[in-house]
Amino acid sequence: MAFEDISLDIDGSVATITVRRPQKLNAMRNGTADEMRAALTQAEEDSGVRVVVVTGEGRAFGAGYDLSTVEPSQTQEAHLLENVIDVHFNPLIRALRTSRLPVIAAVNGPCAGVSVGVALSCDIVLAASSAYFYEPFAGIALVPDGGNTFFLPQIAGRMRATAAMLLGERISAEEALSWGLVWEVHEDDELMSAVENVAERIARLSPQAVSATKRLVGAACDKDLNPQLELERDLQAVLGREPDMREAVAAFVAGAGRS
Repeated sequence: MAFEDISLDIDGSVATITVRRPQKLNAMRNGTADEMRAALTQAEEDSGVRVVVVTGEGRAFGAGYDLSTVEPSQTQEAHLLENVIDVHFNPLIRALRTSRLPVIAAVNGPCAGVSVGVALSCDIVLAASSAYFYEPFAGIALVPDGGNTFFLPQIAGRMRATAAMLLGERISAEEALSWGLVWEVHEDDELMSAVENVAERIARLSPQAVSATKRLVGAACDKDLNPQLELERDLQAVLGREPDMREAVAAFVAGAGRS
């Protein structure tokens, strides 16, 4: 499969999925999520692959959903937002969680919105020291999606998750480490080397034991994931029809266009 928004590079036992929209800080559109899921499937079908790495090209992991691809006036047409979530992004989150392969997120820079959900749905997260996590949803009159309301409270706790989502303050890499959102923080120029080391260590283990361990952790932690993803979708659909949301998104897109 030819990819437009991402690349899939297989080097021995490690497959690396890289979002390649650096001009947009790797903001994701519908096709980006679809391509990531297809690349994950391709990696799973390769018997030599033992580990998957997910990262972004350039200075960002991902700026969330590319709102410039959505006309604010269209958000209430044909249940647009719930379709975006249901058809494109929730399937990606589920695929990352249920893959037989362990997935490492290499958060090389800013990580916002749905990109946070993608990172936290991975099995291990390593971050660059300049990276940060950011929940902008309330500021544009929406609710967090992409599994954010599942993973963040589960990992960081109710109070930290609520404050991060409502106040919209950046969570630095070091703070994310103290919250348990990331496994390790490395200097920017050392991140990918550290990720490679972790991936190679896992690749040397029994693939059956690794897959079974991931399955057990998922059984312990993910049993309520699907209902939460569906609730995010339903509430996003409601808010997507509100004038506040359309005005906020229009202002955001206009501001981004001037920057």
